[in-house]
Amino acid sequence: MSVHKDFHGALSCCLEYIYKKYGEKELDMCLRQIARNVYKPLIESLKTRGLAALEEHWRRIFTIEDGEFDLRYDGDVLVLNVKKCPAIWHMRERGYRIFEKFCEHCRIVNDEICKAAGYNSSVDYDQDAGSCTQKFWRRREG
Repeated sequence: MSVHKDFHGALSCCLEYIYKKYGEKELDMCLRQIARNVYKPLIESLKTRGLAALEEHWRRIFTIEDGEFDLRYDGDVLVLNVKKCPAIWHMRERGYRIFEKFCEHCRIVNDEICKAAGYNSSVDYDQDAGSCTQKFWRRREG
């Protein structure tokens, strides 16, 4: 499978445009709608297969994009530690402008995917370093 990493530069421009033209709330709503539609198969797989579906998804994506990462379980929590984000590093190498809130799209998209499947997520990122820690766990009712 080939990947066109220049997509990340286009996404950064798009996110910045929506943010500046329509505001943070509209950007959030747009990303949530995209997440529900684009990642519908992942949402369904997460519902039926649990965190193994996300583990498989992230392993495939970061391997294809040559990201530096590790995946592990901390009890019932899947932890994705991104040591070198392929999007941030590619945009830097190519000289693309990186939207100051670029990494927020990961938090919002993950949140929507997980919410739709009965899970929670968190993203702790350092955009300047091009790294983050993402966590995923089943939502507990009650």
